[in-house]
Amino acid sequence: MQRGRVVLDEDLFFSGRTIVLDHGLGLFSFYGHLSESRVQPGRVVDADEVIGLVGATGRVTAPHLHWAVQLGNARVDGLDLVRVTSP
Repeated sequence: MQRGRVVLDEDLFFSGRTIVLDHGLGLFSFYGHLSESRVQPGRVVDADEVIGLVGATGRVTAPHLHWAVQLGNARVDGLDLVRVTSP
């Protein structure tokens, strides 16, 4: 994804260690089940920064990254956004 502001960095019941980035214009990205966070709320992060490490926190059976993207009230396919924004 692209540059964004950290709006959430918390340990949640289902998604475990969770980070949410606000990319502006109603675009948000969600990263769940992290073993470790490397950011704090309010911080602006660039696309190439490591914001956390993949883990198995929350309600999971194995380590993985749960990645989701929302635009306004619609969930969108994040891979479509990667294709559009990649050189």
